Amino acid sequence: MVSGIVAVALAAGAGLWYSQTYAYYERQDGLEQVFAYGDAFPVTDYRGIDADTSPLKLRACFTVDWDYFPSEEFKDVAEPLTAPSWFDCFDAEVIAKDIAAGNAIAILAEKNQPFGFSRFIAQYPDGNAYMWRQINACGKAQFDGDDLPEGCGQEVASLEVVPEPTPRVKTPAAVSGGIGPVDVTIALTPVGGGAAEEILLDGLSATSDNAIPESLWACFETPLSMGLLTESYEVAEDVAPTNPVSSLPCFDAEAVSAAVSNGEAVAFVGERDVWPGVDRLVAVYLDGRAVAWNQRRAN
Repeated sequence: MVSGIVAVALAAGAGLWYSQTYAYYERQDGLEQVFAYGDAFPVTDYRGIDADTSPLKLRACFTVDWDYFPSEEFKDVAEPLTAPSWFDCFDAEVIAKDIAAGNAIAILAEKNQPFGFSRFIAQYPDGNAYMWRQINACGKAQFDGDDLPEGCGQEVASLEVVPEPTPRVKTPAAVSGGIGPVDVTIALTPVGGGAAEEILLDGLSATSDNAIPESLWACFETPLSMGLLTESYEVAEDVAPTNPVSSLPCFDAEAVSAAVSNGEAVAFVGERDVWPGVDRLVAVYLDGRAVAWNQRRAN
């Protein structure tokens, strides 16, 4: 009887160990790109594991040729999760220590996909990179039954209700002659052309002069790194911003031109033909500050 009990206990323990360590995991080797900020970026030597049973099972090791920009933005948020012992290229303890010591940077590649989880990438100066998912503040609150932190409720609603896309028809608006704030979408034109892609941003302030329907001035911040931006989106050659006709203290046309000229900011092509013969340009500073304006083409 004792032997039987011990045998059952060992079998149960072995089954539990196997289910936690090996079962359900799927190898995902050889991927050639990783998604971050809503776009795909090339990688090499990809070794990964994932599973349908839990978002937290994702681990990956790969090599990147992205520019390395030191940042401490997510240094205290990123928490690499321990990988199964047989997936030996991913050492969560070492990665965590390197992020804390500044030997690697943590990149927030994707938030709330699926809801409650964030995907992080740890990038080293030599090109080595590691990826994982971890539960975020929205997920912790939801699973604990607490009120969702500010902003999480909006994200839940946006995930639950996906509106059908409507065509964007650029037609002249009525001219009222008024001046005031406006709602605007900031998008950039990919390298090689194609439709402009909306980018991640925060703290958007914008104004327009309704007497000049094609006018727009905007200020915001973006978490996208300069390396990713210059690699993915078309850099603008002709930069000639004008000052807003209404109050927008964050926008100084002369300062923007000077920053682009001396390398403190890079100007990108936003959306073309937001108005007949008018393009939208976006200048992004090295610290993540950014401005946008509409500018008439010279030719």
